[in-house]
Amino acid sequence: MLKQRIITGVILAVFVSLAIFLLPNPLFDQLALLLMVGIGTWEWANLTGFTDKQRRIGAVIGSMFIADLIYLIAPPLLPILLLSLATWGFILYLLRSYQPDTTYYKTKPWLLRVLCALVLVPAWYTLVYLHDLHYGYVFYVISLVAFADIAAYFSGKRFGKTKLAPSLSPGKTREGAVGALAVTLIWACLCALYTDLSFGSGLVFVFFSMLAVVMSIAGDLFESLIKRQAGAKDSGTLLPGHGGILDRIDSLVAAIPILALGLFVIGKL
Repeated sequence: MLKQRIITGVILAVFVSLAIFLLPNPLFDQLALLLMVGIGTWEWANLTGFTDKQRRIGAVIGSMFIADLIYLIAPPLLPILLLSLATWGFILYLLRSYQPDTTYYKTKPWLLRVLCALVLVPAWYTLVYLHDLHYGYVFYVISLVAFADIAAYFSGKRFGKTKLAPSLSPGKTREGAVGALAVTLIWACLCALYTDLSFGSGLVFVFFSMLAVVMSIAGDLFESLIKRQAGAKDSGTLLPGHGGILDRIDSLVAAIPILALGLFVIGKL
């Protein structure tokens, strides 16, 4: 399983890197739209009760229509970020109050479905906004989340004892989270030193990078909540050893708006 996971991860890393560095902005934007919003919504809809293809197709068309409409209007990034931050603030409340035997989501089936568009569309728009400014921003946020994921996995395997959120994801540990923060702190500091940031801006950049890692963990836990409600292990089977697209971008969609806010604060956006 680990071998298959590593092979798929390497292939994904190569594919994503080539897309980030080589594709012109319009092609990158549409590829990201297909993967994040299109396939992401397809899997999300399946997990939230849209078991027939017609309803899932309808959900995908709706999400992609909203995304394309925003893309054409091209609003300033800040309102989109504020919408995303408000959405994740509400999600943090859901995570904190979650109980394994809850019937809350059964009585409100629309809630997780609405959150699909509120999570995926702003994250996609922010990602393509960053790519249009400079591909390095996209590479950084994806590498940050990837390093956090890898570090959490191996440090959790080696040192993990205390469960982070046992009611949502029994495999995650506080030690794994600490390992993720330690590794990504080093990466954030190196990237801050590599850029032309002042000392103060560099500190803000590192702070928001670490906050983005914390939110990436919350994103992972939120998908665990959705899968737990659906009684599913993975969001899909598209990626051998990794599950579906949502299983790969759950952390990323939570981290992107936080890092973008940090870039906004230091005047890079």
